[in-house]
Amino acid sequence: MGLRGIWFLGLAIFTLMALSATPDQVRADALSCESLAFQDFSRISDAPTQVIAARTVAAEGRLPDYCRVEGYISPTIGFEIRIPQEIWNGKLLMQGCGGFCGTTQMIAQCDDAVARGYACVSTDLGHKSTPIDAKWAYNNPQGEIDFYYRATHATAQAAKVILKTAMQREIERSYFRGCSTGGRQGLVSAQRFPTDFDGVIAAAPAGVSSGGGLHLIWSALANLDKDGKWILSAAKVPMLHDAVVKACDGLDGLKDGLIDDPRNCGFDPSVLECSGGASDACLTEVEVTVAEKIYQGAVNSGGEPLYRAVPMRGSELNWVPAYIGVNAQPSIYYLFGGDFFRYLAFADDPGPDWMPEDFDLDRDPSRMGYNRHLNNAASPDLRAFVARGGKVISYQGWADQSVPPLGVIDYLSDVERFMGGKDEVSDFYRLFMLPGVAHCVGGEGPSRVDALAALEAWVEKGEAPDQLIAYKLKKDPGDFSAAYLPPSNKDVAVSRPVYPYPKVARYRSGDPDHWESFGPHDVPSQDND
Repeated sequence: MGLRGIWFLGLAIFTLMALSATPDQVRADALSCESLAFQDFSRISDAPTQVIAARTVAAEGRLPDYCRVEGYISPTIGFEIRIPQEIWNGKLLMQGCGGFCGTTQMIAQCDDAVARGYACVSTDLGHKSTPIDAKWAYNNPQGEIDFYYRATHATAQAAKVILKTAMQREIERSYFRGCSTGGRQGLVSAQRFPTDFDGVIAAAPAGVSSGGGLHLIWSALANLDKDGKWILSAAKVPMLHDAVVKACDGLDGLKDGLIDDPRNCGFDPSVLECSGGASDACLTEVEVTVAEKIYQGAVNSGGEPLYRAVPMRGSELNWVPAYIGVNAQPSIYYLFGGDFFRYLAFADDPGPDWMPEDFDLDRDPSRMGYNRHLNNAASPDLRAFVARGGKVISYQGWADQSVPPLGVIDYLSDVERFMGGKDEVSDFYRLFMLPGVAHCVGGEGPSRVDALAALEAWVEKGEAPDQLIAYKLKKDPGDFSAAYLPPSNKDVAVSRPVYPYPKVARYRSGDPDHWESFGPHDVPSQDND
């Protein structure tokens, strides 16, 4: 008998032993990590589930021992759960995905939560891919449904049953945390499946703006000439950004390199236009036009805007490589946006031959209604979620190049109109706008916030978050890694308070790099029309 035969024989013997065990032995097995691979989870409501691997991972660094559980939900939703063995706090956190997802690797962002005692789960949203590849969606309506809403709900259902089985006690609370696609997952959960989570962190949520993926390909195409060559080079972007900051920094009373609210910045890129010959110190006429097009957003042939949420002044450094490619490579959103329209945006997928240049600005926006029906995270109806005591914390970078920030501000306004006004909504939904912050993390401003601790205190103790502290770390672990918060003082470069929108931070006195030197300032909310 070969090794393969021996392996299958051992598995069969182990399975028979489990099936023939006494009730006391079964209960004991249910408490062990490895035994989860032999439990029947096929009858979970809305989520027929199979665990395919379960093993104990030894403690390392700040992480405790945890049980790593991998599995799938029929037909193709993959997931991973990490369950602390000794310090479980009775709670479940779902970590959201990013881009087109296609992997459970975002569970690495759970390390901070697992270290606090949370069990944490992440899903691939129903397919295997890279974050910028959408071929999995080609003529695949089930895959699209899983991606947009079913996978998050089904994974929450499966994780709760698996966790209860593993720990042999009820879950006390369940939370969701995500940014971008993850932010969309969180809002969709609150809107469509209000019993899944007690609280949601929806950062930079995709799916709240009518622009969809259009602003991505518009911004990428704005920088290509008729031969497909770049117009504005990556080398000139810092010069443009410095000019914007020089013109608009200080409007908040402090020159710190950050623009508190870019809506107050009226910088005109034409002031940089070369008066003589082209040089690295100025912009040519066509380079000025690129910047103007990106700030403006897409328009149809009649000059009518096709969406409101546009990249803001101050976001320029984040245009590379989002809209402006480097090292002879296409820009990220030429690729991502291309796949979005090939395989997801329309009822009839145009397929691999479609190119971003093929988008018809007069005809195609209305055809995107099919996708918006599935992708919609903009419903202001949170009544069922709020009736259960649910809370939402959103935060967004003002310099976000991927999900332009006016989208979430517009969404908050819609919720306020539908749910009774600003005061009523502040009881369950608070939005925090972060100056100088790019998409999810990074940028020039402090971008790391401990929203999970704030949400936990709000849901469990009734302590509404009147401020969050945002940190810029000297060595940030990056987009796909957890940051342990609050950080040690020696690890902090800059810290700032951020307040519920529309309040902003104003410098009072002291060290401008320390959050205690600032206080809240009331400003009227702005109409984004």
